[in-house]
Amino acid sequence: MARGTWYRLDNIGKFYSSQAGRSLQTVFRYSAALRDPINPEVLQHALDRTLAQFPSFQVCLRSGLFWHYLEQSEQRVLVQEEHLPICSRLHTEHDSVLFRVTYFRNRITVEMSHMVSDGRGTLALLRALVREYVCERYAIVGVTSTYTGSDWDKSENSFDKYYEKDKAKTAPGTKIFRIPGPQDRSAPTFMELHVDAPTVLARARACGVSLTSYLIAAIVRAIAELMPLRQRSKQIRVDIPVDLRQFYGSQTVRNFYGMTYVTYCPATRTATADEGKPVLDDMDDADEPVSLAYLANIVQQQLTSATSRERMAASMNGMIKLEKNPLLRVAPMHVKDLALVAAQYVTERSTTTTLSNVGRVMFDPRIAPYVQSVSMLTTPAGLNFTVCSCGDDLCIGISTIYRNLEVTKHLVRLLAEEGIEGTMDITGALVPETHAAPSRAAHNAAPSTRAERRAAKRKAKKSRKSRK
Repeated sequence: MARGTWYRLDNIGKFYSSQAGRSLQTVFRYSAALRDPINPEVLQHALDRTLAQFPSFQVCLRSGLFWHYLEQSEQRVLVQEEHLPICSRLHTEHDSVLFRVTYFRNRITVEMSHMVSDGRGTLALLRALVREYVCERYAIVGVTSTYTGSDWDKSENSFDKYYEKDKAKTAPGTKIFRIPGPQDRSAPTFMELHVDAPTVLARARACGVSLTSYLIAAIVRAIAELMPLRQRSKQIRVDIPVDLRQFYGSQTVRNFYGMTYVTYCPATRTATADEGKPVLDDMDDADEPVSLAYLANIVQQQLTSATSRERMAASMNGMIKLEKNPLLRVAPMHVKDLALVAAQYVTERSTTTTLSNVGRVMFDPRIAPYVQSVSMLTTPAGLNFTVCSCGDDLCIGISTIYRNLEVTKHLVRLLAEEGIEGTMDITGALVPETHAAPSRAAHNAAPSTRAERRAAKRKAKKSRKSRK
């Protein structure tokens, strides 16, 4: 991009730009744990080369009369040793670049504002950064980029390009179960459950379903076991973002996904069909919990139709419909922000939880031996699950604003009963500061105690002064 380049926010970016100036901003976080401790100087070189390939990420948020927009930043983005809480806000001042790259021991982390990109676009940046770092650190030559789109392709607003007004459709309204209990949006808890990927895949195949359907079923059952009897007639709804690039051939690294969902009603053993009508299953005893295999097949049936191109096109166009409203388009920006905040509140109240699965994260065979695992987390609006795998490691990221972690405990217990055991890393407000972090968490979680954060902050400040 040339100096002074600016471009409009995409549909999702506009939605999340209403968070600008607020303490809570939605951020994606990817971390790659490597074989050896990170060399900061090499990582800085790798970042400089990577941003030359993805210039549309090096942007700041600006405010116009009618909409926020993004403007190319000329400042050099510097890597830092990690010292902030996970998914800390990125837009803090006028010239804030909307992503950060940090390191901690053997881990490289990229955090990206949802105003700029989605999970798939952020993953493209991480993979390119790891490739550049490993190639320089270990003198590997001849590894080329796997992302071949031009700068124009990468910065394309695919929502605007593929919008079709006549295909907009909204989801039918039903009574949705909301997880009860106290919440704290200002101090979320983040967890990573690392398990053996082949074991999970084998269990899913034994049930005749995909890995995504299997994990959704496990989450639904964990939630159902905790539902009060008086609320078991409500639907457990799991929202699932679906990458739209696969349907339209887009190579954009900006936001481009649609939302779909599956639902399950424990009291009547029903699932919601594509047209919104309840479909009763054939279980006789409603007092006995359904088997995980049976529930996984119900989820698989819904997911097959829910992720069709026609359904996703309707979802995408429904998302854009509010943005294209003539009255909203001419409204001043602060009015739009209020409307989008209200829309976000309604959206959050219409789901129980979300699960995002970006699938296998693959590297060139010459790079892969240096990468131990990849994990993904996001700022929670309630209870959010993220899934990705690298090699034989499958990471289930769990982000929650709920003080009660019973759903997570039930999920871990349920997976253990299925023969799926692993290690759990946890950081956040619910981690006692007097307890030492477990050895794996020391590698895969941010500094969690106040003393650690203060020490890391002082060290990072000294490092920045020395560079100047």
